[in-house]
Amino acid sequence: MRALVLLFTFLAGFAAGPAFADATGKALDVDRDARAETKAGIKELTVGADIFIGDRVVTDARGLVQIRFSDASKLVVGPNSSLLIEDYLLRADGSGGKFAINALSGTFRFVTGGAPKDRYLIETPTGTIGVRGTSFDFNSDSRHMSLILYHGAVVLCNKAGSCVTVDDICEIGMADLTEAEILGIATEMTNAERNQMRGMFPYADNQAPLLGQFRITQARECFNRSVVPTVQEDPATNSNQPDDPYDDKGRG
Repeated sequence: MRALVLLFTFLAGFAAGPAFADATGKALDVDRDARAETKAGIKELTVGADIFIGDRVVTDARGLVQIRFSDASKLVVGPNSSLLIEDYLLRADGSGGKFAINALSGTFRFVTGGAPKDRYLIETPTGTIGVRGTSFDFNSDSRHMSLILYHGAVVLCNKAGSCVTVDDICEIGMADLTEAEILGIATEMTNAERNQMRGMFPYADNQAPLLGQFRITQARECFNRSVVPTVQEDPATNSNQPDDPYDDKGRG
């Protein structure tokens, strides 16, 4: 009888093995409403939940999911976002794949892990992000995708085949259905230009909602480094002087 119990225990553990092996990542932090839409149905995501190939991670207006994958890649899924895990580096049957995700809409942060960098691919409705070993924030919707880089390089391509390489710290690239382009480097932009970008990249402006391991030191500098004053020529003295922050009535 005891041998029979041990046999059933072994078989139960064996049956559970493939499902566990199929897990690609784990949700280390879940803030408010987030869910995974799976082949078996919809499940609410909680801290410690496994993420599998084929799962679609969805958040509401206050949702946030921070995922660590088995190769040490890290992914943040921000509010009002939807992302599909299409493939992973090691499948349940032991065959090799790619780290392939489809960022359907929303705001994200991605940091590569230990796999060869050409194995990472991010798709969006308007194009692809080819990863070359890096960390960056990006967002996407049905009309465009945009990205701010912190480390490494990425190749940003739209579906028409227009591509740009983003390879400077705090550099911002954008692609829509017609073209891909470099918008500039955040640290060299004016305050007005930075303010426009803050809404696109909320975690570059404020990393407080993120766990420590999902924070990036360089991200704090992109929008918060002091702007060098614009220098213009003073016609009265024919010399270069910084812009006067006051108007002709002495008011700021």
